[in-house]
Amino acid sequence: MNLITGLLFYASAFGLGIETSQPVVGLVEVGLPAWEAGMERGDRLRRINGESIASFDDIMLEVALAQSDRPLFQAPETMADLLENGPVSETLRDRFAKRDIRLPHDAVVVVETAPGQWSIQSGLTRLFGLKKSGSEIAVVGNMLKIEGTRGAVEMTWNVLPRGKGTGRRIGLHPEYDTRLAGNPDIGPPGWPASNAKPALAHDDRLKQIDDQPIETVSQMRTHIARHADRELVYRVERAGAKELVDITVPARRFRTLGLSMDIGRITAIRGRSPAETAGLKVGDKLITIDGRDIGKAINPLELPNLLAGLHGQNVTIEVLREQATGEPETISLSVTPEDRPGWLDQPDRPDAPLSVPSLGLAFHCSVNILAVAAGSPAAEAGIKPGEEISRVTMTFRQLAAQAEPVSYDIKFDDTKANWAHAVWRMQWADDNPLVMQVVGENGEARDVQVTPKRDPQRDWFLPIRGTQHYTLVETRQADGVMQALGMATGQAKTTLMRIWLTLRSLFTGDISVTELQGPIGIARVAYSFAQHSLSRLLEFLAFLSFNLAVINFLPIPVLDGGHMVFLSWEAVTRRRPSEKVLIAATYFGLAFVLVLMVTVIFVDLERIPAIKQVIESIFG
Repeated sequence: MNLITGLLFYASAFGLGIETSQPVVGLVEVGLPAWEAGMERGDRLRRINGESIASFDDIMLEVALAQSDRPLFQAPETMADLLENGPVSETLRDRFAKRDIRLPHDAVVVVETAPGQWSIQSGLTRLFGLKKSGSEIAVVGNMLKIEGTRGAVEMTWNVLPRGKGTGRRIGLHPEYDTRLAGNPDIGPPGWPASNAKPALAHDDRLKQIDDQPIETVSQMRTHIARHADRELVYRVERAGAKELVDITVPARRFRTLGLSMDIGRITAIRGRSPAETAGLKVGDKLITIDGRDIGKAINPLELPNLLAGLHGQNVTIEVLREQATGEPETISLSVTPEDRPGWLDQPDRPDAPLSVPSLGLAFHCSVNILAVAAGSPAAEAGIKPGEEISRVTMTFRQLAAQAEPVSYDIKFDDTKANWAHAVWRMQWADDNPLVMQVVGENGEARDVQVTPKRDPQRDWFLPIRGTQHYTLVETRQADGVMQALGMATGQAKTTLMRIWLTLRSLFTGDISVTELQGPIGIARVAYSFAQHSLSRLLEFLAFLSFNLAVINFLPIPVLDGGHMVFLSWEAVTRRRPSEKVLIAATYFGLAFVLVLMVTVIFVDLERIPAIKQVIESIFG
C-alpha cells in the first residue's frame, strides 16, 4: 500500500510541477576537492559514478551516498614497492596522476595488519584501499567520477571527497538566476547595488552589462570582477517596461586599514593549473614576484589582482621550500598567469584560503604585520610593524533597515585562520569602529579601535556589486496523467535505489545513526516543504511512503518482512517454525524496533539547542 501511495504522491507532485535547483555549479569553495579537481562556476553536471543527475539536490545525495569502497582499477604488482608507511612518495603520486587522480598533499600510506593490504588516507578520511590480488593490486575507494559540460565541451573530473556520509564535502554550491531578489533591499547599504541610478528593482532580470550579453550569474561575476574599477551599465528586463532599462552601477574601493601582512604557505593547487605546470607545491611560501618582496613591496591581499594583470606574460616567482634536511631552500620558477580576475572567489569562511585564480593556487594570509601605510587608519591607531592581530570584532549591516546589528568575532588562534577573511568581512561591516586585539613585540595585548576607510590612492576595487539573486531553478511538470505516472515511476526507482544505498551506508559505517531523522525531524522537514509549495510537500510524502515500504519489508520479526521470512521457511521446509522460535524472534524484533525508535527520538531531541545543553551538562 505504501508503494502505491508513494507513486500517487509523486504523480500528483509532477502534475502540479516540482521546482528544483538546476545541477549547475555556482560556487566552488577554494581548497576543497572540487576546486582542486578543476571544477568551475557554470559547470553543468550530468552524472556522478554513472548515476544521472537531474537537480542540485541529486548532487548532494550522490556525494553523501557514494560507495566508499567502489572498485576503481587494477594496478601492477610493482606498486607494492611504493606502499610504505608514511607520506605518499612522488613516484606513487605520479602513478595516480597518470590516471587523472590527484592525491592531497597530506596523503599518507598506511600498511594494514592483514598481509598484502594498504590504505591511502588524508587526515581522518580513508581515500583508497589497496589489496594484492594475484599478480595485480586491486584499488578501491570513494573517488567520485563526475561528468558534465562546460559550455559545449564535455568534461570529466575525478574528485576525492573529504569526510563520511552526509558529512562528505567536495565544496560545490548551486548557481543563481540572473533575476534579482531582495524585496525591499536589492543589496546591503553602502554597496554599489544600493547606489545604482536609477534604482535596481525586485524581479529585474539582468540581460546585459555594457555591451556584454549576460546569460548566467557566473558570466556576470567574471565580467564584474574583470572590470571592478569601472562604472558599469546594467541593462535589465523589467515588468511593465517595453524596452531594456539602463541602470548605472558605480565601482567601489575596498575598505582597508593600511596593513600589509606576512604571506602564509600555499595550501592548495588546482589540477592542470599554471601553478602545477610551473612546479609550485603545497607548502611553498611565495617570497618575491619579479624581484618585488611580497609583504612589504606587495600586499599579499592584492596578489590575485596583480598576477591577473600580468596574464600572458612570463613571471619569475621565488618561493621558500622546506627540504628533508630541515633547511628551507629558495627556488626560482617561471610561470605564465591566465586571464582570470582576482578575488573572484571570496574567502567567506574563517578557514578559507585566498585564491589566486590566474595561477590556480591558494594561500593563507597570516596576522603578522610587516608594513603599515603612512596616514592609514592603522597608523593613526598606533599599530606598528612587527605586531600581530589576535582578534577582530565588528558589527554587520543588515539588508533591512530596522534589523538589529549583528556582532561578529574572529579569533586568530587557529593555524588556518586567515586575515583575508577578516578583510572581506570588513566590507560587510557597518560604519562603527572595529575592535582589534593587537599583540605587541613584547607579548602584551591591547584593544584598539579603528575604522576601515576607502583609500582613493589605492586601486583596489570590490569584485562584486552586491546584488541579491534567486537560486537557478527549473520546473519539472507533466503534460498529462500518463506522463505524470511515467515520471513518478522513474522517480520511484531512483528513490528506492537511494534508500538501499542509505541502508548499505548505515551497515558499512559510512553514515552514522546520529544522522537519521526521527518523528520530530520528519515533522520539521515536512513543515519546511509545506512552506515552499504543495508539490514539494507531496514529493516529501512520496519519499516518506517509500521509506516506510522498504522498512516494512526488512526481515525483522513483527514487520511484514519478518512474516515473509517465516512463510518462506514454511514453504521450503513444509513445516512451521517452533513456537519458541516464533516468540523469541518476535520479542527480538519488537526490542529492535523500540530501540531504533528511542535512538532516533533521542537524536532528534539532541538537535534542539536547549535540550542539547541539558544533555551535555548531564553526560558531559
